[in-house]
Amino acid sequence: MSMPVMALVAAGVSAVAQIQQGKYQKTMYGLQAQQAELQGRQKALAYSNQAIQVLERQRKMSATIVARSAAGGIDPFTGSPMTVDRWNAFKAGEEYNLGIENADMAIAGGLAQSQSLQAAGKQAMKQAYFGAAATLAMGAYSYSQAAGASAGAGNAAAPVKDFGSFGFENAITDSSYFGTGSGPIPW
Repeated sequence: MSMPVMALVAAGVSAVAQIQQGKYQKTMYGLQAQQAELQGRQKALAYSNQAIQVLERQRKMSATIVARSAAGGIDPFTGSPMTVDRWNAFKAGEEYNLGIENADMAIAGGLAQSQSLQAAGKQAMKQAYFGAAATLAMGAYSYSQAAGASAGAGNAAAPVKDFGSFGFENAITDSSYFGTGSGPIPW
C-alpha cells in the first residue's frame, strides 16, 4: 500500500474514531442528564416528606393542646388554647408551603440541569462530526498532494526545464496558457 493511500486510510480511521468518541460523550451526557433529573426528583420527595411531617407535628400539637386544656378544666375550643392552636396551624401551613415550593424548585433544577447536559451531548456530537469532516478533508488534501507529487516525480519523460533561475516541470509549462513549453515564459 502506498503512502498516500495509507494516509487516506489513517484519516478515515481517525474520523470514525472521532465520531465514536462523540457518541460516547453524548451517551455520557445523556446518563448524567438522567441522573440529574432523578436527583431533582429525589430532593423533591425529601422536601415533600418534610412538608408532610410538619403537618403531622401540627396535628399532634393540636391534639396535645386540646387534651391538656380539657384535662385542666378549660374549654379547648375557645380562648387561649384556641389562639395557640390557630397560631401553630398558621406556622405549620407556612412551613408546609415552603416545603412544597422547595420540592417544585428541586424538580425544576433537576430538569434544567438535565436539559443543559443533553445540549452538551448534542454539541459533543456536532464537534465530533466537524472534527471528522476536517480530518477527512485534511486526509484527502494530503492524498492529493502526495499522489500529485509522486506522479510528477516518477515521470522520467518530463524533464525539468531551466528558465533562468526558475525550474518548472513540463506539466506546468506545457499548458494551453503557456503554449508548448518552448521559448521564453510569457510574463
